[in-house]
Amino acid sequence: MKNNPLIVQLASLSRKEMTRFNEFAASPYFNKHKQVLALANYLSEIYPDFSERRCDRVVIFKQLFPGKTHQQAQLAIIFTYTLRLLEQFLIMEKLSEQGVFDDKALYYNQLRKRNLNNQLKTDWASNNAKRDIETPESGNFSANFYGKKIRTAVELDAISMKLGRNETRFLEEKQQFLDAYYLTETLRDACERTQRYRLQKATPPHFQMVESLVETLGNKPSGIAETPSVKVYFQLYKLLKNNKLLQYEECKATIQKYENNFSHEELQNLYNYLQNFCIQQINNGYQQFLNEVFKLYQLQLDRQLLLVDGVLPEWHFKNIVTTGLRLDERKWVRDFIENYSTKLAEAVAENAYSYNLAAWFYHVGKPAEVLPLLLQVEYTDLRYNLDAKSLLLRTYFDLEEEEALLAHAEAFSQFVKRNKSLTDFQKKGYFNLIRFSQRIFKLKMQASLSKLEKWLEAHQKLMNDMAQAEPIFNRTWLEAKLNNLTN
Repeated sequence: MKNNPLIVQLASLSRKEMTRFNEFAASPYFNKHKQVLALANYLSEIYPDFSERRCDRVVIFKQLFPGKTHQQAQLAIIFTYTLRLLEQFLIMEKLSEQGVFDDKALYYNQLRKRNLNNQLKTDWASNNAKRDIETPESGNFSANFYGKKIRTAVELDAISMKLGRNETRFLEEKQQFLDAYYLTETLRDACERTQRYRLQKATPPHFQMVESLVETLGNKPSGIAETPSVKVYFQLYKLLKNNKLLQYEECKATIQKYENNFSHEELQNLYNYLQNFCIQQINNGYQQFLNEVFKLYQLQLDRQLLLVDGVLPEWHFKNIVTTGLRLDERKWVRDFIENYSTKLAEAVAENAYSYNLAAWFYHVGKPAEVLPLLLQVEYTDLRYNLDAKSLLLRTYFDLEEEEALLAHAEAFSQFVKRNKSLTDFQKKGYFNLIRFSQRIFKLKMQASLSKLEKWLEAHQKLMNDMAQAEPIFNRTWLEAKLNNLTN
């Protein structure tokens, strides 16, 4: 049953959503099948344990039809009906999230079509219609927001004509919202296209319509250009397109000014654009943006923008630790590890905590504390596994554990060689890390045993070999260890 579409989809629900679906199934307005309700009740009781033992067809049939002979066809029908109900529930949840059930345009449409003119006149006289079409100072200015405003303007225009009021203001309101919707969506898509092409290291095609819009908005910074969503995506597109460092602060300030005009999800995306821009600048050699990335992480933590359903993704956790350590924010990083490890998903919490705490100990110069943390956990995630092996290699080097270093280097090499998930580029980067770690360590051990002139020649050759080798993972660490030999 583990591949059953109903079970698979139910397993993706949160506890709260599972409870709401059970309540949804209990409503006769949506569901009149008693067996469907019984199935929903049973699955809600066993959630999240949808194991074969509890979801076997025979087991479920006995729950629904105690004392009766098993009939697979009958059970299949109930599963089909329940799956359809679940689909309806998920649609209703999304509509509720989008505020469709608060859409006054739908209400006005029903009043108008039912010829309830007295109610329409009452709403008109009390200025309800005017309030419904006004743009609030803050709110979620998304596509759904503009869609609701456009539909409201259409209905109010139809009502005004029905009440004999020959006016055009609602048509004008509709056009303004249409313009804001079109410009917002066009600029948002332009930002996403630009970023994707940049990640692919490809030149984006020229879109004449987008460039004309950008030129127009730049020449006339008033009216529709002052709409929060238009202004934010206009600034963001200029930043991503022109890649000018001076535009970064202006873009960030604009996003922060209008934070209350965006949903939680869209605000996450906006800060992700800024973060990716900073990372690109770091890769281009502008190391001052490392501090900016750190500030963005802190800002997003304060606003809970990095949490997904209350859980901090492990890669955000790791990247924040790595960034903080590169800036030598020792106390902050240690506090972060302890405070936010409780927000990691249970399945990855132990691994993530152990690895990142080990990275902290290594950074503060306590390699002996690293070993027990790295050796006590089996990393099932490939990236964590590789990072842990790299950190263990550096730790053995610093502790001058020659036998352990050589044994680990051999095991690490075999792991990389046999792993089919790694690209040739990745394999070469790790092989170079392992190879040069061993060569530097050997040169370090020979410092007091070899003649100085011969040793210096070997040192220079190693420097030349490293300079010509590409790629090398952890190159900065290797170069630091090599340079330390002559200090």
